Amino acid sequence: MRFRTILSLAVLSLTCFAVTNRSAPLPVEQATILFLPAMDNPSVSGQIASVGDASFTLEVKKSKEPQTVQFEVDENTKVEGKLAVGAQAVVEYRSEGDKNIATHVVVHAPAGP
Repeated sequence: MRFRTILSLAVLSLTCFAVTNRSAPLPVEQATILFLPAMDNPSVSGQIASVGDASFTLEVKKSKEPQTVQFEVDENTKVEGKLAVGAQAVVEYRSEGDKNIATHVVVHAPAGP
């Protein structure tokens, strides 16, 4: 009886050791995916084509044909630099329906002589 008890405890402890030894932590890639914050707003860059009171248009070259994208500016929009026609800009934005609302704009001075 005593031999069976000792043998059972030995098998049980070896089984527990084997199970803990076989389980490994998540790889770094999987662990970071689980704890990443939500995706930031999309962004585009291009040349400012026109500037209005509460909006501006950016000419974006995604392919051979440039596309114009209209952005609206609201009270929460952070603008670094001055919106000027011909200046290069990077625009981070959010979409609300069919409108693109700029959240952060970084303007680089237009190249000149």
